[in-house]
Amino acid sequence: MESQPAPGEVAGNDSSRGLLRTAWDFSFRMVLRYIKNSYKDDPFRTFLEVCLIAFIIWYITKQKYNIGNNEIVLSEKEIDELVEEWNPEPLVPELTAFERETLEKAIVIDGPNGTRVRLASGSNTKPLINFASYNFLGFLDNPQIEEHAYETLRKYGVGSCGPPGFYGTLDVHMELEKQVAAFVGHSAAILYSQAFTTTLSVIPCFSKRGDIIVADEGVNFSIQQAIMLSRSKVHWYKHNDMADLERVLNEVNVQLTNRRGKKALPRKFIVTEGLFQNTGDIAPLDELVDLKHRYKFRIILDESYSFGVLGKRGAGLTDHYSINPHEVDLLIGALCYAIGASGGFCCADKELVEHQRLSGLGYCFSASMPGILTVAASDAIQVLETNPDNYLVSMRENATLLRSLLKRIPGLQVEGDTDSPLIHIRLTPETLVRMKRSGGAWTNTDIDRVLVELTEEAQKDGVLLTPSRYVDEHERLLPNSSIRICVSSAHTRKEIEKCAHAVKSAVSRITSKKR
Repeated sequence: MESQPAPGEVAGNDSSRGLLRTAWDFSFRMVLRYIKNSYKDDPFRTFLEVCLIAFIIWYITKQKYNIGNNEIVLSEKEIDELVEEWNPEPLVPELTAFERETLEKAIVIDGPNGTRVRLASGSNTKPLINFASYNFLGFLDNPQIEEHAYETLRKYGVGSCGPPGFYGTLDVHMELEKQVAAFVGHSAAILYSQAFTTTLSVIPCFSKRGDIIVADEGVNFSIQQAIMLSRSKVHWYKHNDMADLERVLNEVNVQLTNRRGKKALPRKFIVTEGLFQNTGDIAPLDELVDLKHRYKFRIILDESYSFGVLGKRGAGLTDHYSINPHEVDLLIGALCYAIGASGGFCCADKELVEHQRLSGLGYCFSASMPGILTVAASDAIQVLETNPDNYLVSMRENATLLRSLLKRIPGLQVEGDTDSPLIHIRLTPETLVRMKRSGGAWTNTDIDRVLVELTEEAQKDGVLLTPSRYVDEHERLLPNSSIRICVSSAHTRKEIEKCAHAVKSAVSRITSKKR
């Protein structure tokens, strides 16, 4: 017999069902009341939520895409055949014949750099007078700086092993930043561990997509790369042509005035060099500052090669023109050329410097400058501040003397400002025409080969020179082939005369050869 439920149990189940039914009816009535009260005056909301519910139902119930199993099974023989046939593309383009020759003849210095060096290879084992390094003030082989550097090495080691914001900042870094800012005459300064990446960090830090950059066509490769990384809208003006610059600035302002809409005004920058690496020219800062105020632009000035070189104190282009450094919004400099250490800096107002500490890629993600090089830069600046005439006057006298001697050489073209220790020389077009060549017209590669031969001939007379090198595919304005001569205050008058004599003899021997 089946057991009969107790009367109390049946009553309990009926009571539970009744409570659930009552709760459900109450909830349903509450939902209906909420819908009526919420949606009677807002039909768009009702439509939007119905569409959303319909989309959710469609997405849940739709047929899922099944990629299936498309694996292709190959035999061992087929795999071997595919491996043999595979020919990977090279990671870099194959070297040309001239590029291979250039690498084979690359100059390698054996030992420390300075005004006199020895080459690691070649038949010439005697010391050469070095006119190939940016050692404008002779600090590379200064005995006092070298002795202090040894002491610093024992105290700080070879490196900080971390970015400045992550345990990489030393007391000497902060002291050098204050020293550089005071020497230049600006509000504050920030240090970067590499000169090349200083420009690559500063320009993209302030000029972004949608901003406007007006740049000189003759700026060096690092500035060109920084402008590209900024993704700003770029306008170029002819090298050191202030009339063309004014034309471009006026066109930019007219375009901004005539544009439609109420978009925020972009930031506008003029970008140029103090002392141009590729030409040896000096930028007319007085005219640039005038145009800056008239057309409401900011100036980014790269003083990598003019810092420590131009001006009565060697403080750069602002010192050279006796202009307040605050007229330059972002002043970039290098400590690895005239100063003879490493790294770079940017002088600006304190707010702009602090912004770089958070957004300058070269500052945030690169290990800070080694303490030994930081102290060497500090010592070099202090020596220059103590006795500027001893270094700057002799450097300029040497540059003036060498330039005058080179201009007397027939068939040679000499370029660069009269106050510049950076001199570019090249053979004149008339000289190239007179040189006999069986292959027809001269190409850039042919001229480069001739200049390499000229430097090799100069080495036979005890003088080290180097041709200028450019990245052909990425240079905005590819300069003409030349030999770059760097004059130092450490060179004696006899060494200057020997350099001019070596160039003259080399030109004579090169131009007399049949080609």
